[in-house]
Amino acid sequence: MKKLFAVLMAIIFLSGCSKHYDKYDIEVFDAFDTVTSIVIYDTSKTKADEKLGAMKEKLLQLHKLFDRYNDYENINNVKTINDNAGIQPVKVDDELYYLIEKSMEYNETISDKVNILMGPVVDLWAEYRDLYNEGYSEDKVALKLGSDLPTEEELNSLRPLVDLSKIELNREEQSVFLKEKGMKLDLGACAKGYSVELLCEFGKEELKIESAIVSAGGNVKTIGSPPDKEFYKIAIQNPESIDDETKDPYMATLKIKEDSIVTSGDYQRYFTYKGKKYCHIIDPNTFMPANEFRSVSIVEEDSLLCDYLSTALFLTDYDDGLKMCKDLNVNAIWFFDDGEIKYTDGIKKMLEG
Repeated sequence: MKKLFAVLMAIIFLSGCSKHYDKYDIEVFDAFDTVTSIVIYDTSKTKADEKLGAMKEKLLQLHKLFDRYNDYENINNVKTINDNAGIQPVKVDDELYYLIEKSMEYNETISDKVNILMGPVVDLWAEYRDLYNEGYSEDKVALKLGSDLPTEEELNSLRPLVDLSKIELNREEQSVFLKEKGMKLDLGACAKGYSVELLCEFGKEELKIESAIVSAGGNVKTIGSPPDKEFYKIAIQNPESIDDETKDPYMATLKIKEDSIVTSGDYQRYFTYKGKKYCHIIDPNTFMPANEFRSVSIVEEDSLLCDYLSTALFLTDYDDGLKMCKDLNVNAIWFFDDGEIKYTDGIKKMLEG
């Protein structure tokens, strides 16, 4: 559910690296509907270019696997599963099976505010968002779609399609079956975070990368630290600066090492209707867009968990979200709709200055 188009976090790269190490980087534009920046430190340009190329190919492979919009030769991906809803089980790769299984586990054990079957609801709201952002008037939207916003009746008609008990997982066969036609997986709340986690794991274990940072939209993860510094410094976007250039572009700069930071926000994909903003993050209980926060950022080692929690907390009131953070021993920053900022105690130790 959570995406897109622009990098939600800015990376502040540190100068003055050891003479034995140089910084090398690559940008990937055709994965997960965002720009992904991969930066590594190495002693050899030739080796660095080879490693960056391998990292890019790994990222593109993961994108294809978690894509729900496109088919790829010899790949059973999320679209394959959706296309076979109500028809037959689909055998999938380890990574896709694990992500689906883990997301369902998190729904039961951490928060039910993330539902990976929200595809039909997300798609319905996206129809309205696309038309309004193309400049359609309320009357023209209503003429085209039958109403100027999704009706309660229309939304409720989709409830049978988001029942997680209708996902049949067969671990022995490593297959996934959506039992009812029209059901659609949407892994947008966790696929990018999991991909960043897998990418960094690949970099460390297979390519022997010791120092790197990956930024995929609002998902950032570090490997080690810069060669002559103890931490990487990550600046988190100030949502108010998107519409007001007089505002500071960043609300906080955090010092991290071997950690992930993932942000969910309302300022990249949304539409405005009668002066009210409707963002792309939809509550799986009410089927309505969230509106309490401008952004929520999670800091934790596991990028998959960060991604899941950033969406879950964006849809959870502050007190319950704070308790969740304490129970899971993770850190978070909340940027409220009125501009107030709150954060867990652990964030204080990470703040620059």
